[in-house]
Amino acid sequence: IMTPLLIFLGLSPQQAVATGKIGGLGVTIGSLEGLTKAKAHSWKKVLPLMALATVIGLIAPHVITRLDNETYRTILGVLLIALVPVIIIKKTGVKERQPKTWQKILAIPLLTITLFLQAIFSSGMGSLVVLTLMGLLGMRALEANVTKRFSQVILNSLIVLGLIGSGLIIWQVAIMQFFINIAGGHVGSKIAVKKGDKFIAYV
Repeated sequence: IMTPLLIFLGLSPQQAVATGKIGGLGVTIGSLEGLTKAKAHSWKKVLPLMALATVIGLIAPHVITRLDNETYRTILGVLLIALVPVIIIKKTGVKERQPKTWQKILAIPLLTITLFLQAIFSSGMGSLVVLTLMGLLGMRALEANVTKRFSQVILNSLIVLGLIGSGLIIWQVAIMQFFINIAGGHVGSKIAVKKGDKFIAYV
Protein backbone atom coordinates (compact mmCIF):
# COMPACT_ATOMS: atom_id res chain seq x y z
CA ILE A 1 0.00 0.00 0.00
CA MET A 2 2.67 2.50 1.04
CA THR A 3 4.99 2.22 -1.97
CA PRO A 4 2.25 2.90 -4.58
CA LEU A 5 0.95 5.72 -2.37
CA LEU A 6 4.37 7.41 -2.25
CA ILE A 7 4.65 7.11 -6.05
CA PHE A 8 1.15 8.57 -6.40
CA LEU A 9 2.21 11.49 -4.17
CA GLY A 10 5.13 12.30 -6.48
CA LEU A 11 8.15 10.25 -5.41
CA SER A 12 9.96 8.23 -8.06
CA PRO A 13 9.76 4.42 -7.65
CA GLN A 14 13.38 4.38 -6.45
CA GLN A 15 12.68 7.12 -3.89
CA ALA A 16 9.49 5.39 -2.73
CA VAL A 17 11.27 2.07 -2.13
CA ALA A 18 14.38 3.65 -0.54
CA THR A 19 12.31 5.90 1.74
CA GLY A 20 9.98 3.01 2.60
CA LYS A 21 12.87 0.97 3.97
CA ILE A 22 13.06 3.36 6.92
CA GLY A 23 9.32 3.01 7.41
CA GLY A 24 9.81 -0.76 7.27
CA LEU A 25 12.39 -0.50 10.05
CA GLY A 26 9.82 1.36 12.14
CA VAL A 27 7.22 -1.39 11.70
CA THR A 28 9.78 -4.05 12.59
CA ILE A 29 11.03 -2.26 15.70
CA GLY A 30 7.49 -1.49 16.84
CA SER A 31 6.19 -5.02 16.33
CA LEU A 32 9.11 -7.17 17.50
CA GLU A 33 8.74 -6.21 21.16
CA GLY A 34 5.17 -7.49 21.24
CA LEU A 35 5.72 -10.46 18.93
CA THR A 36 8.79 -11.82 20.73
CA LYS A 37 6.90 -11.89 24.03
CA ALA A 38 4.67 -14.56 22.49
CA LYS A 39 7.81 -16.76 22.15
CA ALA A 40 6.50 -18.14 18.86
CA HIS A 41 9.87 -18.17 17.10
CA SER A 42 12.77 -20.60 17.01
CA TRP A 43 16.32 -19.24 16.73
CA LYS A 44 17.28 -22.33 14.70
CA LYS A 45 14.94 -21.01 12.00
CA VAL A 46 15.46 -17.28 12.56
CA LEU A 47 19.27 -17.17 12.34
CA PRO A 48 19.65 -18.79 8.87
CA LEU A 49 17.07 -16.37 7.47
CA MET A 50 18.94 -13.45 9.06
CA ALA A 51 22.18 -14.69 7.46
CA LEU A 52 20.46 -14.84 4.06
CA ALA A 53 19.02 -11.34 4.63
CA THR A 54 22.54 -10.05 5.38
CA VAL A 55 23.86 -11.21 2.00
CA ILE A 56 20.85 -9.82 0.12
CA GLY A 57 20.95 -6.57 2.13
CA LEU A 58 24.52 -5.94 0.99
CA ILE A 59 23.63 -6.51 -2.68
CA ALA A 60 20.25 -4.73 -2.81
CA PRO A 61 21.41 -1.05 -2.67
CA HIS A 62 23.55 -1.56 -5.79
CA VAL A 63 20.55 -2.94 -7.68
CA ILE A 64 18.14 -0.23 -6.45
CA THR A 65 20.42 2.60 -7.61
CA ARG A 66 20.95 1.05 -11.05
CA LEU A 67 17.35 0.35 -12.10
CA ASP A 68 15.84 3.16 -14.17
CA ASN A 69 12.52 4.53 -12.93
CA GLU A 70 10.34 3.33 -15.81
CA THR A 71 11.59 -0.25 -15.49
CA TYR A 72 11.14 0.00 -11.72
CA ARG A 73 7.57 1.28 -12.08
CA THR A 74 6.60 -1.50 -14.52
CA ILE A 75 8.11 -4.39 -12.54
CA LEU A 76 6.71 -3.08 -9.25
CA GLY A 77 3.22 -2.77 -10.75
CA VAL A 78 3.30 -6.31 -12.14
CA LEU A 79 4.53 -7.75 -8.83
CA LEU A 80 1.86 -5.98 -6.78
CA ILE A 81 -0.88 -7.27 -9.09
CA ALA A 82 0.65 -10.76 -8.95
CA LEU A 83 0.30 -10.68 -5.14
CA VAL A 84 -3.51 -10.64 -5.41
CA PRO A 85 -3.92 -14.47 -5.55
CA VAL A 86 -2.13 -14.68 -2.17
CA ILE A 87 -5.35 -13.36 -0.64
CA ILE A 88 -7.22 -16.60 -1.40
CA ILE A 89 -4.71 -18.88 0.37
CA LYS A 90 -6.48 -18.83 3.72
CA LYS A 91 -5.77 -22.11 5.47
CA THR A 92 -1.97 -21.89 5.25
CA GLY A 93 -0.41 -20.97 8.59
CA VAL A 94 -3.37 -21.80 10.80
CA LYS A 95 -1.71 -24.96 12.16
CA GLU A 96 1.94 -25.95 12.45
CA ARG A 97 2.95 -28.98 10.40
CA GLN A 98 6.10 -30.95 9.71
CA PRO A 99 7.45 -30.10 6.24
CA LYS A 100 8.63 -32.83 3.89
CA THR A 101 12.25 -32.99 2.76
CA TRP A 102 11.48 -31.69 -0.75
CA GLN A 103 9.64 -28.72 0.77
CA LYS A 104 12.66 -27.81 2.92
CA ILE A 105 14.92 -28.00 -0.13
CA LEU A 106 12.55 -25.92 -2.27
CA ALA A 107 12.22 -23.33 0.53
CA ILE A 108 15.89 -22.27 0.20
CA PRO A 109 15.74 -20.86 -3.37
CA LEU A 110 12.22 -19.52 -2.83
CA LEU A 111 13.23 -17.64 0.33
CA THR A 112 16.24 -16.23 -1.53
CA ILE A 113 14.00 -15.02 -4.37
CA THR A 114 11.27 -13.61 -2.13
CA LEU A 115 13.72 -11.83 0.18
CA PHE A 116 15.43 -10.37 -2.87
CA LEU A 117 12.08 -9.13 -4.23
CA GLN A 118 11.27 -7.63 -0.84
CA ALA A 119 14.66 -5.91 -0.72
CA ILE A 120 14.55 -4.46 -4.24
CA PHE A 121 10.92 -3.54 -4.67
CA SER A 122 9.02 -3.06 -1.43
CA SER A 123 8.19 -4.48 1.96
CA GLY A 124 4.83 -5.54 0.50
CA MET A 125 6.73 -8.41 -1.09
CA GLY A 126 7.31 -9.63 2.47
CA SER A 127 3.94 -11.38 2.10
CA LEU A 128 5.70 -13.84 -0.21
CA VAL A 129 8.37 -14.49 2.43
CA VAL A 130 5.68 -15.24 5.01
CA LEU A 131 3.80 -17.45 2.55
CA THR A 132 6.97 -19.46 1.84
CA LEU A 133 7.67 -19.91 5.56
CA MET A 134 4.11 -21.12 6.16
CA GLY A 135 3.59 -23.12 2.98
CA LEU A 136 6.95 -24.88 2.68
CA LEU A 137 8.40 -24.86 6.20
CA GLY A 138 5.09 -25.54 7.95
CA MET A 139 5.21 -22.50 10.26
CA ARG A 140 2.12 -21.08 11.91
CA ALA A 141 1.24 -17.54 10.84
CA LEU A 142 2.54 -15.93 14.05
CA GLU A 143 5.87 -17.76 13.91
CA ALA A 144 6.31 -16.92 10.21
CA ASN A 145 5.68 -13.22 10.87
CA VAL A 146 8.10 -13.06 13.81
CA THR A 147 10.76 -14.93 11.81
CA LYS A 148 10.35 -12.55 8.89
CA ARG A 149 10.56 -9.51 11.19
CA PHE A 150 13.99 -10.55 12.48
CA SER A 151 15.28 -10.85 8.92
CA GLN A 152 13.74 -7.45 8.11
CA VAL A 153 15.79 -5.73 10.81
CA ILE A 154 18.98 -6.85 9.06
CA LEU A 155 17.68 -6.41 5.51
CA ASN A 156 16.28 -2.89 5.91
CA SER A 157 19.16 -1.65 8.07
CA LEU A 158 21.77 -2.70 5.50
CA ILE A 159 19.75 -1.26 2.62
CA VAL A 160 19.30 2.08 4.42
CA LEU A 161 23.04 2.23 5.17
CA GLY A 162 23.80 1.43 1.54
CA LEU A 163 21.45 4.15 0.25
CA ILE A 164 22.24 7.00 2.69
CA GLY A 165 24.55 8.73 0.23
CA SER A 166 22.42 8.03 -2.85
CA GLY A 167 20.00 10.97 -2.45
CA LEU A 168 17.05 8.60 -2.90
CA ILE A 169 15.79 8.78 0.69
CA ILE A 170 13.32 11.63 1.19
CA TRP A 171 14.01 12.29 4.85
CA GLN A 172 10.90 14.33 5.69
CA VAL A 173 8.74 11.40 4.60
CA ALA A 174 11.07 8.73 6.00
CA ILE A 175 11.18 10.19 9.52
CA MET A 176 7.41 10.61 9.64
CA GLN A 177 6.94 7.03 8.37
CA PHE A 178 9.43 5.67 10.88
CA PHE A 179 7.67 7.00 13.99
CA ILE A 180 4.13 6.36 12.75
CA ASN A 181 5.10 2.80 11.80
CA ILE A 182 6.66 2.15 15.22
CA ALA A 183 3.28 2.99 16.77
CA GLY A 184 1.37 0.98 14.17
CA GLY A 185 3.67 -2.02 14.51
CA HIS A 186 3.35 -1.95 18.30
CA VAL A 187 -0.45 -1.87 18.22
CA GLY A 188 -0.63 -4.42 15.40
CA SER A 189 1.60 -6.90 17.22
CA LYS A 190 -0.59 -6.75 20.34
CA ILE A 191 -3.69 -7.47 18.24
CA ALA A 192 -1.95 -10.28 16.33
CA VAL A 193 -0.77 -12.06 19.48
CA LYS A 194 -4.19 -11.71 21.12
CA LYS A 195 -6.19 -12.88 18.08
CA GLY A 196 -3.87 -15.73 17.06
CA ASP A 197 -2.81 -17.60 13.94
CA LYS A 198 -6.19 -17.90 12.20
CA PHE A 199 -6.75 -14.14 12.45
CA ILE A 200 -3.23 -13.38 11.11
CA ALA A 201 -3.52 -15.88 8.24
CA TYR A 202 -6.82 -14.38 7.10
CA VAL A 203 -5.69 -10.76 7.47
